[in-house]
Amino acid sequence: MSLFNLFRKDKAEDFMAFLKEGTPGAKEGPEVRVGQDSAAVEAGIEVHEAGGALAPELEEAAVLYANGKIGEAATVLNRYLLDNPDNRDPQPWYMLFDLYEATGQLDPFEDAAVDFAVKFERSPPTWAPRTQTQRQEASALPYMGFGASFGAADRERLKRFMLEAASKPAVRVEVSRTPVPDEDYIRTLLDCLVRLQEQGKAIKLVGGANLIGKLNALRGEDKLSEPGWLLLLTLLQLEGDEDAFEDTAVDYAVRFEVSPPSYSPPKVPQESPQTAPVAEPSGLTFPLKGVVGASGDPQLAELRSFCQDKPQVEIDLSQVTRIEFASVGLLLDTLISLHEAGHKILFKEGNELVNVLLNMIGAGQYAVILGRTRV
Repeated sequence: MSLFNLFRKDKAEDFMAFLKEGTPGAKEGPEVRVGQDSAAVEAGIEVHEAGGALAPELEEAAVLYANGKIGEAATVLNRYLLDNPDNRDPQPWYMLFDLYEATGQLDPFEDAAVDFAVKFERSPPTWAPRTQTQRQEASALPYMGFGASFGAADRERLKRFMLEAASKPAVRVEVSRTPVPDEDYIRTLLDCLVRLQEQGKAIKLVGGANLIGKLNALRGEDKLSEPGWLLLLTLLQLEGDEDAFEDTAVDYAVRFEVSPPSYSPPKVPQESPQTAPVAEPSGLTFPLKGVVGASGDPQLAELRSFCQDKPQVEIDLSQVTRIEFASVGLLLDTLISLHEAGHKILFKEGNELVNVLLNMIGAGQYAVILGRTRV
């Protein structure tokens, strides 16, 4: 029995049972870990998880995702987070973030980001989609994201952003993960937006409705300072909500006994079509892309050829959205053959669901698996 056939299960529950209970119908034999020796599989072995003490729900989510059952995987992860409110491990959160990101679900990503910031009292991961279309949209304009707090590192990012924006006609500013900001934060954000408007920039605002709602709540409690009112008016203008702007402007004029500001339609960013860069093999790095193992996917065969004359290879997973469930056996076979030929393999920049699956099938026995870089 080959490893390919061994891992090619049609159902997630069969695969989970296989990982936990060993090879079905195998003869009694020595206990070895996944990927120790392909010959040992034919002799009969008991297979153990290679990923450490991972909650069964997280394993289930990884397998569901590998099977293309995106909604079911998200449900399992969300249920796990609800059922384990005291768990301080960020891994299940990262799995959920990566699932939303890989499948282009910005709104639930933003909702989870707010919950993450409240729970862990730190900035959540930023939205950095990996499909070519999403990467093109995200990278077409200079970008500044305002997170749960604003510290020294954020001020440096803001400086770099303003320098980059100086030579561009349009920018992206994200406030979807901004909580109810304190006075210093309000002034910083307001100053950024006003400077961009004074420079004539078109501003693509992401998550404006979320922050508008929070500022309006403070306004309703009469706790909004004058800079807060001005920020609220600026956000309403950028959202193109003229009616809400006019109503708020009148209230602002009455509250501070000044003339109401006038509404100006926001400039709309004109993003020219661009071709997103396509990663190609270079040096010691081999990039995998998209859904690995999809029907007719030649990438694993190309990987074998690429490795032939190289003692070590880094497999870049940054553009991989998913490893198809039915292909994990072939992937493991590939790693074993490369390992036995003396090649050192490193996986890098894989999303959390992909990395969990790699560890579950024992890929860590043959390759170093590094988590993705998060900002």
